[in-house]
Amino acid sequence: MQINIDDLGNVSDRFQENFFEALKQKAITNYDKAIESLQTCIEINPKPVILYSELGKNYLKLKQYKKAEDNFKKVVEAKPDDRYILELLFEVYFAERKYPESIEIVEKLVDYNTMFKEQLANLYFLEQRYDDALNVLDELTEERGRDAYRDQLRKRITLKITNPTNQIARLEKKIEEKPDDEQNYLNLIYLYSQDNQKNKAFDTAKRLLKKQPKSELVHLALYKFYLDDNKTDKAVESMKIALASNKLDNESKYKVISDFLLFVKDNPQYEAQLEEITNVFSEGQNNSKVLTELGHFYYKKDDKELALNYYERGIKTNANDFGLLKRILLLQLDLKRYEKAKIGSELALEMFPSQPIFYLVNGVSLVNLNQADQAVEILTTGIDYVIDDQKMEADFYKQMGEAYLKLGDETKASEYFERSYQLQKKS
Repeated sequence: MQINIDDLGNVSDRFQENFFEALKQKAITNYDKAIESLQTCIEINPKPVILYSELGKNYLKLKQYKKAEDNFKKVVEAKPDDRYILELLFEVYFAERKYPESIEIVEKLVDYNTMFKEQLANLYFLEQRYDDALNVLDELTEERGRDAYRDQLRKRITLKITNPTNQIARLEKKIEEKPDDEQNYLNLIYLYSQDNQKNKAFDTAKRLLKKQPKSELVHLALYKFYLDDNKTDKAVESMKIALASNKLDNESKYKVISDFLLFVKDNPQYEAQLEEITNVFSEGQNNSKVLTELGHFYYKKDDKELALNYYERGIKTNANDFGLLKRILLLQLDLKRYEKAKIGSELALEMFPSQPIFYLVNGVSLVNLNQADQAVEILTTGIDYVIDDQKMEADFYKQMGEAYLKLGDETKASEYFERSYQLQKKS
């Protein structure tokens, strides 16, 4: 906020010196000294409102919220439409968790910028004014379209509603007034679902599909109803449409996959359809969370090929996931993908230079790629990082024995094999 010298009025030189000293001290974060200078100004002339504005800002920086509040309120009394001070006062109220007072301020700020409605909806939610919160979210959706954060907030609010009668009636009326507005149907489906009125939710979804046969978002609800009705073919088709949609966020797509994974666990005869719907993802749409979950599914089934396939795709956007990286490298060794394991373990060591498991994987890969000299070097380095793990230490010695055997040094090979054997007996 730029200071206008005219805001000071006709003041003395001593007043001005102290005022500009306060601005200087605030600029270099000496807020206590800034406050002292401002209080001197007030002793000289308490009338300029800007003094209380500046005091409030300094107290806010010091997190002395009550004093900041008192000063900002003085400014608002004199200038009730000062948007900048209203925003600062809201910041103070919110920090103090004074939500009713925050609401009163934000309801004014909405007139300046409708994006404050998002904050207003959140405050209504905190104050358990759920109908008001949903009404504001509806207004925002009509003004600005759907938004992932607002969708999530809507779900949180809906979960809290114990009697959705008013909201259901309101949405039914909105559908009657605007039968082509897809969002109202979707909101109503969600409300019915949360209220365990599954049949009404399903009927609403079918109404939307009849009204808009090309709707993609409706399939986010339809697949669940089809699964419950054991109409698996229809469920799979709805899932494919949902997963291919650009209108669905990745979190929703993850939910689709997760639901079908649960279904397949109890109905393994539909595993082929699981692969079919996951193939809907193109390379550009890969979601690491979904792909990793699929990897876990096949890993538990001991299908190492498929598990590794999904893990390798899932880690592309999450390369520093230690647990996933370790599992991938061990699977690559199991499946004799030694070149991949070598390269992967080298990259892993750049991120985790003190993790012995990655030295071991690298050493195993090098042994099997007939690079025994390098294997001995990496294994000798890595074993120094093994602490209180006799099994891993035994694995290191075994691989060092294999490396020396390939180098033709049977004496050293035998020595390391013996060390490995003795540790295995203890572990």
